[in-house]
Amino acid sequence: MKYTLLFLAAAGNALALTEYSGMFASTTDGALYLKTSYHATGGSTNSSAVYVVSDAGEPREAVALPYTKTIHVNETIQGNQLPNGTLARCQDYIDMTGPPGSAVHGFNFKTYLLSLNATYVSLVEQAIVDNTPFEGRNATEYRTLLGHQNGYRPPKSGSSWTNDTSLIGWDANAALNGINLYLSSVNNIWIRNLKLVPPQDCFPAPETFPSSWNALYDAVGLVTASNVWVDNCELQDQLSGEYVEPDIIEPGWQVGLFDCEDGTDNVTFSHNIVRNHHKSLLLGGGTKEADRDLGKMRFTIFGNHFNGSASRNPLMRFGSFDIFSNVYETRNDNPRRFNDASQAGRRRRRGALDRTPLDAEFQYHLGVYNQSRVQVQDNVFLQHGAFPNDTSRIFTISEATLSDRPTKVCIRETPPHFPSTMNGVAIASLSEVVADTVHFFVNSGRAVDGAVVLTCDGFQGYEVPKVLEDSGDVLEYVLSEAGQVR
Repeated sequence: MKYTLLFLAAAGNALALTEYSGMFASTTDGALYLKTSYHATGGSTNSSAVYVVSDAGEPREAVALPYTKTIHVNETIQGNQLPNGTLARCQDYIDMTGPPGSAVHGFNFKTYLLSLNATYVSLVEQAIVDNTPFEGRNATEYRTLLGHQNGYRPPKSGSSWTNDTSLIGWDANAALNGINLYLSSVNNIWIRNLKLVPPQDCFPAPETFPSSWNALYDAVGLVTASNVWVDNCELQDQLSGEYVEPDIIEPGWQVGLFDCEDGTDNVTFSHNIVRNHHKSLLLGGGTKEADRDLGKMRFTIFGNHFNGSASRNPLMRFGSFDIFSNVYETRNDNPRRFNDASQAGRRRRRGALDRTPLDAEFQYHLGVYNQSRVQVQDNVFLQHGAFPNDTSRIFTISEATLSDRPTKVCIRETPPHFPSTMNGVAIASLSEVVADTVHFFVNSGRAVDGAVVLTCDGFQGYEVPKVLEDSGDVLEYVLSEAGQVR
């Protein structure tokens, strides 16, 4: 299992970075121009500031340098590497919540869970009122301890990025294992040619009652960041690429691989593999962040391979999203959404040898949420499982409640574009799939009529960086170009 935090290093213990002047790592050709004409150059404009890093402390120091720079990762860096070189476990982080050398720790996971149980806490508070001990201890002191538990989430050492930075893997062995790349209020960033594995949050917190828990760390998180290019990366739950079974708290908790919010703008996500994860790409925060997101949140999603990604490929709120020439490959064991009521919710019975975790069952690909503008073209869908040819889960609709400020979806499937395909067969009309999806959600009371409009009016065409003539070209191109350069 992966435990970890974020570029762990001893505060104030500066490392001696060595400048590099040799040959550059091999990556694909230059960055994609966004439709808005912004161009991310990262650290490529300063050839005199190039570094090669190989342990957890070095990249943390390098990304904070106050000038344009390129940082090459030349091996697997373990995010749970402590300053003494050992690899931490969750217990080590718990130990860090007490005084140095003390056997008394401020955090206990069982106590943390009890602190989240309102009924249990009310019993402690009643013991305070009654001036009686609770479970053999002073009730007032115990209530104070319960109140402090979430304050220990998370003990970590942060990483401050500066503008004009490139973080590039040297070859296919370059990986950040259990590291959260958190980019806040920065501009002009490249993240390329890396295997990216998010940390396991040792201190998860409940998000909704009774079953949804949320971890804090993504593989990549952008907050008010602009002009960012993520390219030729592989985002997944662990280095092997396999699913991670949920543990400790059923049904487990998930966090995204790539989350963007708070007015992040002009982001290109290209030639990546998103592998075996649930809730993969979240583009746009909750409704409370609408004022910060509207007018920004412009994304290009091109040439990626979503392989076993159960949902959010991506989920889109409040922004403009161009989704083209991607390959979506999944196992679908959930039935058509548009069947009659007697079929709704019926699932294939899971066999004893079914190895897909319950939380990894495919849900949908493209999440169309409130006040977004979504343009889709030239994508390839590959499906196997009990319902291999079902198109009803390509899209999902949510938070569509404002008919005066509708979400707009543009499907381009006529020349010079071509129909998207399902298992090598042209989908007769992806526009009709969208219309049927909207109809389904309106009829089920989960969307308002008129809150999602199918139109290409007001959308600009897209000058694609690579001309692909048909779905066969897309499949060949993505399988060849997505993921780390080998």
